[in-house]
Amino acid sequence: MVLDLNGMKTEISLEDFHRQIALGNVSEGQAPVFCDRVMNDDELSEAAFRKRILELAVRYQELGLKWSEIRSAIGLELQKDPRFASRASKLPAVRTIQNYRKDYCAIGQLGLVDKRVQSGNFTARYDEIFREAVLDLLESSYLTSDRMNMTQLVREARLQYLKRFSEQRPKGKPGNHGERAVKSIIESYIPHSDVIRRRLGKKAARKALLQAGRFQLIEHAYDRLEVDSTQADIFVIYDGKLIRPWVTLAVDAASGFIVGLVVSLENPTGLTTATALYEAMTGNDEAFFDRFGIENRMCVAGLPLTVVADQGSENSGSIINRLISTTAIELQKNIPGHPEKKPFVERAMLTFKNFVTRHDGATQTRELSSKERYERAKAEACWTFDEFVQKVQVWRYDVYGVIPRRRVQSPLKRRESPIESWHRLSTEYYVPEPPSKQQLTQMFFHHAERRIVHRYGIEVGYVQYSSWELRELKKNTKGKLEVDVRINPADIREIIVSHPKSGEAFYVPCKDPDMPAISVAERDRIIALNRRDPDDYLSAYEVLAALLKGKHHKPSKATTKGRKEQHTARRKRRDDEIMNRSNGPNSPTPSDNFSQPAMPVLAPKRRNRISERE
Repeated sequence: MVLDLNGMKTEISLEDFHRQIALGNVSEGQAPVFCDRVMNDDELSEAAFRKRILELAVRYQELGLKWSEIRSAIGLELQKDPRFASRASKLPAVRTIQNYRKDYCAIGQLGLVDKRVQSGNFTARYDEIFREAVLDLLESSYLTSDRMNMTQLVREARLQYLKRFSEQRPKGKPGNHGERAVKSIIESYIPHSDVIRRRLGKKAARKALLQAGRFQLIEHAYDRLEVDSTQADIFVIYDGKLIRPWVTLAVDAASGFIVGLVVSLENPTGLTTATALYEAMTGNDEAFFDRFGIENRMCVAGLPLTVVADQGSENSGSIINRLISTTAIELQKNIPGHPEKKPFVERAMLTFKNFVTRHDGATQTRELSSKERYERAKAEACWTFDEFVQKVQVWRYDVYGVIPRRRVQSPLKRRESPIESWHRLSTEYYVPEPPSKQQLTQMFFHHAERRIVHRYGIEVGYVQYSSWELRELKKNTKGKLEVDVRINPADIREIIVSHPKSGEAFYVPCKDPDMPAISVAERDRIIALNRRDPDDYLSAYEVLAALLKGKHHKPSKATTKGRKEQHTARRKRRDDEIMNRSNGPNSPTPSDNFSQPAMPVLAPKRRNRISERE
């Protein structure tokens, strides 16, 4: 089956196909193209309309008609089709139809999708002052009998905005403050469908009610966690280099509290998301609060029913799959480009952004865009990376935790701070306990392999592992012994071995006690660069020598001076992490907890999922 120049499928024999190749009439085959999102009804209707036009154009071309005649004949034919009769009088131009055919021949069905949805200005339609004015107006009239309609809201928001803007920025120029900006704020930050009196069409009303219904079913803490990652709008200093850190937040929808927070110099990965959820399920101890000097000390922990995230690569992969299987959490992924599907973490991200942009080193402020302030931000940067982490953790508990949420932004319709909400919810309702820290640690051992046990132990990636339990297992087994092994890709010093018959699992450490806490990827780079003998095992001495030469780092592809400095800072940060982990325990669990791992892990009994509630 081949496509001709008109985009139509034609079946020819293999002999004829080879002859056409010899004549130079066959182009290279098309690579498969997959759409990165689900098309809505309007886009499907537009694609069907364009495809029908191309089918009619091919038919009339075969009859020898000219393009002007073809266009007129297509209009007459579409009038007979009830699906497209309303559009028969507004046909695209001849050149547009030819472009349809060109795109269809190039990428197939995907070429018929309307690309105008990708055009336009994707920046914010409004500034912070206008957003706060609209939210304040909605809050003042919510849960009252005098709720405003859209016309009243737009008029009042305009007056409030111009008044506030003249007071806060007397020399500035007001931004957008029309009806579209108001609708954008309601769709992005309001989880309820009844904040104003308005009449919607059938499709729009159904969409709003379904979305609001999901949020209104949130009744308890940890019913729903929302996760998101962003690059902070600020430069920090690490090892003398300027770099913008990444921040990953996990927010409890019911209370609004940030239950998990990870700050890193590297781009977020599945390990970053898993670490944030690990903190959300285990909480923080007194040592954590003492280290950062936090006043509002509160241990927030539990087992979430649902985790909502976007479709980024940091929310997928083997470690996320392992986390889901370990805890039985329901993972929901949003359609790209729809932040209103997770409004609670978006609000937390917005508050975090406002906090960051008020300090020296911020790459943008209310008055200046990132392009205008970029160089000034690099000159002003004064916080080190560790100071930034400390400031963010203090802000999380002592500032954000005590700011009351508006009722229109709370699924419980209460005006209370995240800390107040958590205290009330945790006393009124039961928050399911997660698996133990020891069991949760197993989710980091998500890389599975199968290995043969020898008298000296097990060899995984040229590294030898042995323990008393493993030697006893080998001694009591006749013949060949093959076991399942799980490895933590972030730390090769320890593995988990599962008994082939009973399924009992136990930790097996590296035979070399001085082995540094490097990752599996770093181990493989060291092996590849050293061009080792396949029969030799990897010793701690060899790894330490490779670390001093930087052979464990991923090669840099940076071309500019700034990116090279950022890569150098990330390498230095990684070296410090290896040193700190090598001097500490092998896993995130407390060093005084010596309980054996229990594989497989069984999820505890929990409340009904949100989708099953009435």
